[in-house]
Amino acid sequence: MPSGKKRKRAKISTHKRKKRARANRHKKKK
Repeated sequence: MPSGKKRKRAKISTHKRKKRARANRHKKKK
């Protein structure tokens, strides 16, 4: 079970990182 919780946390972190990268890309383009 602890492994599953850790995996879920990593997934959320990845999503946030991707969102931030996308925002950064937009800022650069602007």
